[in-house]
Amino acid sequence: MCSWTGCSRNSDAMLAERDLCVEHFFEFAYRRMNGIRKMLDDPDQSRVLMGEAQAFLSQVVSQTTQLATQVKLLDPSLRDHLLSLSTGAAELYNRVRRAPRLTRRVPCLLRAGIVSPEIGEPCQTLNISQRGACLESNASPRAGREMKLERTDNQKSALVKISWINRQDTGKYLIGVEILDSEDFWGLGKMEGSPARSSQTLQT
Repeated sequence: MCSWTGCSRNSDAMLAERDLCVEHFFEFAYRRMNGIRKMLDDPDQSRVLMGEAQAFLSQVVSQTTQLATQVKLLDPSLRDHLLSLSTGAAELYNRVRRAPRLTRRVPCLLRAGIVSPEIGEPCQTLNISQRGACLESNASPRAGREMKLERTDNQKSALVKISWINRQDTGKYLIGVEILDSEDFWGLGKMEGSPARSSQTLQT
């Protein structure tokens, strides 16, 4: 039986030790995933994410795959929802896996052109992660834009994507960047793999 308050449907899945029908499985998963996504976008809160969030997202991927294989006569729209949920959970898992952040100030330059020789905008990291960083800058690039990030301490450079921008009361900007073409730009070492491939099961 579904453990959702007021629901009398049969249980179809288990999530965070709760037996849930398909409808409330979706609702619970989407709510929690939105909460994780907001925390990841907050440089201060993202540090508290790790084991619990990874376990939850891994369970979402596992349960959506199980639902897709167990329910023979699966409605096409429901199957699409399962695929969307599984893919979203796998992507979030990868973000959470990279989320452990180290408070480290590294002077950098953000360049608009990937290969152009312009001076670039000075910035510095507030914290870094395996495949990203939170930068502080006096100027704001456009969210979603791909730029070149160069470390001025060792001249290493990488292609980055501007993930989010947050204007501070001081007039400066916090800029979240995802590193696109370097596995270990900050020298933090390798991280273990993720369940991202599991969502492919739903496509077969």
